[in-house]
Amino acid sequence: MAQGMSDADRDRPVFSLILHPHRSLSPRAFMILMLSISAVSFVAGTVFLLMGAWPVFGFFGLDVLLIYLAFRFNFKSGRRCEIVEIVGGDIRVRQIDPEGREAQKSFEAYWSRPDIRQDKLYLNCRGESLEIGSFLIEEEKNDIKNELDLALYRFRNNLLVSKTQNVHHIIIPGCFPVRP
Repeated sequence: MAQGMSDADRDRPVFSLILHPHRSLSPRAFMILMLSISAVSFVAGTVFLLMGAWPVFGFFGLDVLLIYLAFRFNFKSGRRCEIVEIVGGDIRVRQIDPEGREAQKSFEAYWSRPDIRQDKLYLNCRGESLEIGSFLIEEEKNDIKNELDLALYRFRNNLLVSKTQNVHHIIIPGCFPVRP
């Protein structure tokens, strides 16, 4: 850590990264998809209703409801996020689940190392490990590992400390930078 830093500077992140699960379907596209599925199911159900097979109409409605619930569950799981920051002499990882519950773990940044074992990304420090980015694909995990390696190298060599107090943001697919 650079000498002469104030307490406010030590509490300010010098590296920040937010990891989110990737969701390719936007809310607008979801609405269009559900309207399309509903329209097709309604037309097909009406045809069966006019042929006298009225119970089939209800099953088409049930299909639409199940598809809707599956997508809502998927969107809810997409609210997970993990925030990785280098603040002061620590690297902090906050993991927020879809319900908003938060767990935080801190490691000494100087001794921390990212590692990929068995397709899982870990942050290791003095015998402790924490899995991060479990929802990311392998390529994104490799990108995150490389960015964390670089950020920790810069931290150890006092290259992340900035006189202008800018936070080093990383943007990787499936990841969003922290806004100060």
